[in-house]
Amino acid sequence: MPDIKEAKTLLDEINAAVASYNPVLKEQARDILLKQAFGTEVKNANIIETTKHEAAHSGTAGHVAFHQLVEKWTLETQAEWALLGSYFIQAIESNENFTALQVNKELKQHGQNVANITASLEENVNQNPALVQQIGKSGKAKQARKKYVLTTWGINFVKDKLNKSNKS
Repeated sequence: MPDIKEAKTLLDEINAAVASYNPVLKEQARDILLKQAFGTEVKNANIIETTKHEAAHSGTAGHVAFHQLVEKWTLETQAEWALLGSYFIQAIESNENFTALQVNKELKQHGQNVANITASLEENVNQNPALVQQIGKSGKAKQARKKYVLTTWGINFVKDKLNKSNKS
């Protein structure tokens, strides 16, 4: 492992390299560069620590179940359901991205049917600021599989909703 001055220099170079990136891609690029520089994998540490803290207090020791999130937030729209399902897949299960199919499958497993999951995710994409961002798609048709990520705004929005319910 490099000494402190070398580590600081590397961190400064990494921050400079990703400074102009989109906020979501900035985090992913930073994590990749940190892994290459220091040989350790860093996923969004705040999310992981929050998840571990919630798991420790909920008695699940390392895993927060989807129904525990639903109990903390009274969801009103299908877009909110899609957002919570997305949060569960990306933040809780530590996936880098997700598809509408994954979110819909998670929601169906918990008895929540969303009429059009893609439209619900698009509603979150079209928020200002965007809560979800499309990062790619496979196929050329309109029905192609799209890959999404939660934006920092989206993650913070869900966390705020979950935390407000705890304080009530």
